[in-house]
Order: sequence, then C-alpha cells, then structure tokens
Amino acid sequence: MTRHLTLSPEAIAKIKPQLTEHARILLSYDDGVGPYSHHGLVALQVSFQLVLINDSQPYDDYDEEIETNLQPMYIKSYSGRFLSDQMTLKLQPKYQTLVLADEGGEIDQNVEVVSERN
Repeated sequence: MTRHLTLSPEAIAKIKPQLTEHARILLSYDDGVGPYSHHGLVALQVSFQLVLINDSQPYDDYDEEIETNLQPMYIKSYSGRFLSDQMTLKLQPKYQTLVLADEGGEIDQNVEVVSERN
C-alpha cells in the first residue's frame, strides 16, 4: 500500500509560498544521514523536517515517494518505521507549528520547513 499524507488547508497555506516551480519536498527524518539532515537524533526524539530542494539537486537517499494533496514528497525508506500508511500534517494555530500525525497520535509536534536550495 502506498503511503498518503493529507495536508490541512492551513498547512498548505504555510508551505506553498515557499515553493517554486521546480521545488521538490523531502519529508526528511532528521537522523544526520545524507546532505539535508544536519542534526541527527537529539535525546532519541523522532524528528522530521520538510526540506525544500530544487528538482535538479540530488535526493538519492530519499527512495520512497509519498502521495499528498499538495505534491509528492519523498522519504528515506527506512524512516518509514515511524510513519503509517495514512498521515496528516496540520497547523497548530497557537504556535504556528506543523504537526505530523497518524491514527495512533502525533509523530512530530514541530515539523520545520527548511530550504536547502542551491
């Protein structure tokens, strides 16, 4: 089964202004592996970022595609152990943070949007 991520209208409104015509979105597990993950595990917390790159930049580590209602996103397939087949990304209105969740609860309460475009 293909993974699917549904973004709320508010989450789309937060992300869309940062997208360009040739942007690719990586739902990056921040484990310190690969050119777009700089921090690694902090206190063994599960941490994801939306990394924006140009479609001409390499993304070999991101070998699994996730369907979304915005545009396809890509993950490192091994990070799928933290993700389910049906997920949501919503805006937390008080703090304006993005929350990644599934039917079991919150996966990450503070998904940052990071530009790594060159």
